[in-house]
Amino acid sequence: MNSTYFLLFMGGSIIFALLAARGTTLLKSPLVVGYIIAGAIMGPAILKLISNEQIASLDVVNTITLSFLGFGIGGELKFKELKKLGKSIIVIVIFEATAAFLLVGIATALILNNIALGLIYGALASATAPAGTVDVIRQYKAKGNLTSTLYAVMGLDDIYGLLIYTLSIPIAIILLGGGNSPQHSSVLASLGHAGLEIVMEIGLGVGIGFVLSFIAKRIHDRVLLLLFTIGIILLNCGISQALELSPILMNMAVGIVVVNFNSVVARKIFTAVGDWSPPIYVWFFVLVGTRLDVHLITRYALLIAIYILARTLGKWGGAFTGAKISKAPASTIKYLGFTLLSQAGVAIGLALAASTALEELGMRLEAKQVMGVMTATTFIIMLIGPIMAKIALVKAGETHVKE
Repeated sequence: MNSTYFLLFMGGSIIFALLAARGTTLLKSPLVVGYIIAGAIMGPAILKLISNEQIASLDVVNTITLSFLGFGIGGELKFKELKKLGKSIIVIVIFEATAAFLLVGIATALILNNIALGLIYGALASATAPAGTVDVIRQYKAKGNLTSTLYAVMGLDDIYGLLIYTLSIPIAIILLGGGNSPQHSSVLASLGHAGLEIVMEIGLGVGIGFVLSFIAKRIHDRVLLLLFTIGIILLNCGISQALELSPILMNMAVGIVVVNFNSVVARKIFTAVGDWSPPIYVWFFVLVGTRLDVHLITRYALLIAIYILARTLGKWGGAFTGAKISKAPASTIKYLGFTLLSQAGVAIGLALAASTALEELGMRLEAKQVMGVMTATTFIIMLIGPIMAKIALVKAGETHVKE
């Protein structure tokens, strides 16, 4: 994308998003829904103000947004609060992610009559995107047990979802006849590689977090503190891309260290970053909207519907069961599942990797199908997910903004 299109998109997307968000506010829907609708209007499906090639060239926005999201989620994970929540977090994450994986995997395998593709779709369904939910939490200033549990679940969900994906893809490739592929020759080797990546992400994040906390403690000017923090987050973006690591987990580790190292410094840092980050989230959700493709939705309508229904049931049912078994508070048991529906950047990134693996096996039709279905479901789910999250937080009595 040349500089002219880039600037027109960056400026135009904010204006379009504000107008669309105004409309969704009148309908009492979260602002994020308006941002996505604005993207759909601007995108190739309607006004064609941006092409698919230009959308692809803006993937760096996704990386930056995921980095800020990871940092923000980490900033909510205080060890004192996590101790109060106890083992329920781990139980809930295992149940909700596994249930989504199993239900989507079985449903899509039956529809497609292909166990391997069912494994792929199930693995992609296990991850929960924090972006839409975090935006809703911030818009309605939600606080309480459900919100705290939600932050912790979102923090661990990506780790567990990645492990499910890492274990499932090599098995799927072997079932598809690609057992001799050097990239997917061993399930254990793939799992070990994923484990090493997670250790590196956490290790680097913790180390950088201590550096940020140590230096930030000695910076008393708010602007300088903001610039230094943004520099660290963007530096992490580059490191994560260079080493092919997750920007979410790496920056989440930084955020966890910061918030538990010094609460006063942490408050200054997260307040400053919070004031600066809204445009990044707007661009991210507008880009989600631009991926609307009516032809893909009609072409794979049944598969898309089955995927969304199975994933929704898995996320809700798994969270309900996990919360019930771990004896979480009543509001968490009733409403947590409705806050875990969003699907965005992580799922698209994993879908791209799965699509590439399928293409290497000469399965171009299946590769296109995976990308098409995941793009379409992401668009639809991101319209529904934030609304359901808002309803759940309101019902739980944890929102503090009157409409």
